[in-house]
Amino acid sequence: MNRPTEGAAAPGGTAGAGPAARAVRPTSPLAWALNPYVLIFAGSLLATAGELLLKKGADSVAGRGGLAAAVGLTPLLSGWTWAGIVSYVTSLVSWLYVLRTVPLSIAFPLVNVVHVFVPLGASLFLHEHVSGRRWAGIALILLGILAVVKPVARAEEKL
Repeated sequence: MNRPTEGAAAPGGTAGAGPAARAVRPTSPLAWALNPYVLIFAGSLLATAGELLLKKGADSVAGRGGLAAAVGLTPLLSGWTWAGIVSYVTSLVSWLYVLRTVPLSIAFPLVNVVHVFVPLGASLFLHEHVSGRRWAGIALILLGILAVVKPVARAEEKL
């Protein structure tokens, strides 16, 4: 039977750590993709994309009239709007998975990174002006998110 020598990397272990090495969970692309913290980030990006696409869809049909315009439904005539809806639904599905595995009191503050991504995306892709005061508020949001993430990261290290 071939056994790894002292200092060699064992499957699922760490190189040079010897027999007392901390067990490392095997990772596969699927396991990584289903990590709830990866899904929080991906869901936030999808929600941001949804916001940007809905705005693009609303702007693309702004001049149309008729009954649809009277009740505010003309954006549904745009492919951009439907792409935004698909993005939102996909974000919802990832959020539901996250809620099965992470306490809401941790997941909800983390998903608020959307409040950073949306103004950033609006500025970069829609060329909207974001004031200095708003950027200062966004920086405060980031500090709040970091205040939540740091204790979570420490707790995850102990697992």
